[in-house]
Amino acid sequence: MAEEFIIAEDLDLAWSNFEPFYPLPANSPFHVERKGKPLNILKRALLRQHRQSPKYFFSGHRGCGKSTELNRLAADVDINEKFLVVKYSVKEVCDVNNLNYVDVLFSIGAQLYLQYIDSGNELKPELIKQLEGWKHSIEKISEEETSIAATVEGGLRTFFISVLARIRSEDTTRKTIREIIEPRLSDLIDKINLIIANIESNEKKKVLVLIDDLDKPRLEQAKEIFYNSQTAITQPICHIVYTVPISIYFTKEFTAIRESRFFLPNVKLHSKNDRNSKDEEGYGLMRQFIFNRMKNELIQPDALDLAITMGAGVFRETARIIQISADSAIENDRDQIIEEDVKRAEREIRSDFRRILKTEDYTTLKEICKDNDIHGIEKIGR
Repeated sequence: MAEEFIIAEDLDLAWSNFEPFYPLPANSPFHVERKGKPLNILKRALLRQHRQSPKYFFSGHRGCGKSTELNRLAADVDINEKFLVVKYSVKEVCDVNNLNYVDVLFSIGAQLYLQYIDSGNELKPELIKQLEGWKHSIEKISEEETSIAATVEGGLRTFFISVLARIRSEDTTRKTIREIIEPRLSDLIDKINLIIANIESNEKKKVLVLIDDLDKPRLEQAKEIFYNSQTAITQPICHIVYTVPISIYFTKEFTAIRESRFFLPNVKLHSKNDRNSKDEEGYGLMRQFIFNRMKNELIQPDALDLAITMGAGVFRETARIIQISADSAIENDRDQIIEEDVKRAEREIRSDFRRILKTEDYTTLKEICKDNDIHGIEKIGR
């Protein structure tokens, strides 16, 4: 474990240390604590007494560190004292490009069962019997669908793993599974709640489900899940933290989750109405983010400040800039990142955005650049 988090003394290791899509595990020495410890707001909410198990909606810009913060939350001592934590990435068990609320609910039930059983625990025999009966009812309904029949053969563990695999990778089978489960959604929710109740009875703890990467689906899918299907996804009787795309904050559907949302901010580098100002605390935090991963002599001071400015207080973008800059320096036989390397990274990233921005996006960006404000939420939420 420790070998994975060595402060780089050369640019090759620095390149590896700035992998932009790698969420840090809990207690990684690479982690930096942002101003105000915003994760504590969500933690306090979870630890409070509630008449009904709450559902929270966790968001932030892509690359701001949500996955890392969820890893820290899942490992938190106080959280684990009160909860049995079930954390998973929906991206690893479903197809985030073709996702609906049935997939999400099935994944919750499957992960509750699989993670609890795979940890060496047991559910009550009478519950296992009920789950087997539910499984057999799905077999019976789908007996004419050979692909589904093959999926549900075997025990409960095989059933959950196989159905998730089909939901993730097979379009036709995914559609059939939804058509079978959706009219009988109350049965699925009932089984989820029976599993939750059994776990809580066994462990003398509440159950907390943390679902990462639910911010990845397209906005229209997110609206369908979190607005049109809100009643269904709030039916499980455990605490749940759903990640949600930031774009939903800029739609009228946001009202459905407004009271239970938590936002992870980027690091502030400048005052809103003064781009030339410098928030020294923010710049200091981003310097710490960089120097937790590599020695300070590997980058010139001017190059460091430019990299932080270009990263805009977003951890992933800053990591990407440093990684591209390190490679540029290596390519030019230098053992230190200079300003020209960072400018090369800036040009490369700028070109990436040019390829994906639409004409109307440029109009919106010009308006924002003019007075640092957004006029019309539909321009952001589209």
